[in-house]
Amino acid sequence: MKSRFFSAQNGRMLAAGLVVFLSGTPVALQHLTAQETAEKAIPGAPKLLPEGTFLYARLDSARDLREDLKTSSVGKMINDPKLKPIASDFYATFRDLFEQISDEVGVTLDELLAIPDGQVAAALIPGKIPEPQDNLEAADEDPESEQAIRRRLQQKRRSQNAFAGLFVIDAGENVESLRAVVDRLEQRLINDDRYVRRVASAHKVDIVRLLPPRIGRPEIEYFERDDVIVFGIGHRTAQDALDRWEDENDEPTLADSANFTSVMSRCIGAESTRPQLTFFVDPYHIAERIVRRSGSMTAAMTWPVIEDLGLARLRGIGGSSFRGGEVFEDISHLHILIDPPRDGVLGVLRPDTGESQPPKWVPADVSTYSSLHWDIEQTYENVGKILDTFQGEESLKRFVEEPAQKRVGIDIQTDVVKNLTGRLIRTSWIEPPARVNSQVSVQAVELVDATAAKSTIATIRERFPNALSVETIGGSVVYFFRRGRGQMPEAFRKPEPCFLILGKWLIQTDSRKMVERITRANSGAISGLVTVPEYELVSSELGGKLDGEKPFLVSFMRGADFLRQFYQIASGDMAKRFMRERANDNPNAGRFADTLQRHDFPPFEQFEKYFAPSGIFAYDSADGIHFGSFTLKADE
Repeated sequence: MKSRFFSAQNGRMLAAGLVVFLSGTPVALQHLTAQETAEKAIPGAPKLLPEGTFLYARLDSARDLREDLKTSSVGKMINDPKLKPIASDFYATFRDLFEQISDEVGVTLDELLAIPDGQVAAALIPGKIPEPQDNLEAADEDPESEQAIRRRLQQKRRSQNAFAGLFVIDAGENVESLRAVVDRLEQRLINDDRYVRRVASAHKVDIVRLLPPRIGRPEIEYFERDDVIVFGIGHRTAQDALDRWEDENDEPTLADSANFTSVMSRCIGAESTRPQLTFFVDPYHIAERIVRRSGSMTAAMTWPVIEDLGLARLRGIGGSSFRGGEVFEDISHLHILIDPPRDGVLGVLRPDTGESQPPKWVPADVSTYSSLHWDIEQTYENVGKILDTFQGEESLKRFVEEPAQKRVGIDIQTDVVKNLTGRLIRTSWIEPPARVNSQVSVQAVELVDATAAKSTIATIRERFPNALSVETIGGSVVYFFRRGRGQMPEAFRKPEPCFLILGKWLIQTDSRKMVERITRANSGAISGLVTVPEYELVSSELGGKLDGEKPFLVSFMRGADFLRQFYQIASGDMAKRFMRERANDNPNAGRFADTLQRHDFPPFEQFEKYFAPSGIFAYDSADGIHFGSFTLKADE
């Protein structure tokens, strides 16, 4: 009975969640922003949530989001006359497929996507202990039996450490459609899961409460006011939100939380406009509640040790996303709030600063480039201290250093840790032709002494003579890992893991072609990234966003490269053949195969004008670590 409830219950929750997440998906992809709904006196979601909220996400205005999406890069590409017929055909196919579940949801796909009008918010909050009389049935057992007493104690512990959920959806003129979704969900809970409907009134608003038939199932309640539906999972979730709406609840709200306001001030105050998307997570208190809720003796004994490692100093993680205006397509910020001193488990977070310019071996046509500076020696030392807490003193020596010396013949601290400057580079390249795994990754670390590193490699080769094969490419010695000769499927590139030392860099990748390009760029035979005007533009904008802060991370990205890869795969013969092969077993696959077959996809190069490169930066500060990103507005 219990497993049946959870599977059915999840299905009911999905119907309500569709409203939030179908309208929120474009936000995650495009980071669009807009202005807050001003015509109605509807409080922002942080004022409706308790101070101890664990997780919160809010879309400022769904109506403005839809307008912004039309002018975004992807929106312009989809509406391009050369691609619009294909996009419209695919959407029609999705819409027809959605009709199969329209009866379950109560609205069509078009109606569902149009429902949210103003703010849309979702939150994970502390649950409250339900009142005993609210449970309509007790377990079918002797209330004084040992099993019944144990069950009540377990339920009390879980109730005291329960999670609850709250959704706020401003539907505006589309509230009738949203009401249809909620009504359909309500009927399913009543008819299939035996929930009982009760209605209470507060502040001249009806609050619908759906009470579970047995202990252990969540209460569900909701109310509608000013074309907004507030939907709660858990005891008094919607009721408390209504009390806060009416200023009849004296308890502090999320808007009053020092952690929340500190994080948001870093993310919202970073730009002159209002963010379209904001979120906040309290990972420490989520973990704490999960441990207390579990009742596990092991977890109870381990948690104090974890607390001693300083995890409580992680006060919150939050972020925001803005519409960029005339210069930027979008701007995003993320801040990790950390109380000093940064020791214990947080002691491994040791960013450093230094040069971020691409080395000359980075080719001009890479899709991404990142330069990171890290205090590796201090991080290594602090990892050892954490392990010592659980494994006793000198744990790194016993579990890492001594085995490496015995098996491989190298001194981890001398030959590895102390031979790294702390600068790491990661870059990627889309190797033609477009395949599922066309993206080639390159990782590189800067060496203090390249000669010493070569000596370390020689020592390893002596211990494992058959592990590596050696070739010379572009005048550089390249070490390839020996692998089987198996054939890869047609849709996949065959990886060739290898590494080389080039100047003061130890470089690892899995593509022979990329090694060739790296050595040619290093010799000047082909251009390097540092000469590319797009990189120079992003680099100059990064300087403006940093506002004097010294970054430990700088990144450059051509997002259009990844979209091109997907586009070429989707429009190629391989994708059409794949869909046709599955059409016999899956009618839906057949419909998409027909759509692909009906159209000739224009070359992606015709749409590159809609896209511009992006930049990412990060810097260390007294109250934590801050990340930022932006995408430039394309010159069409």
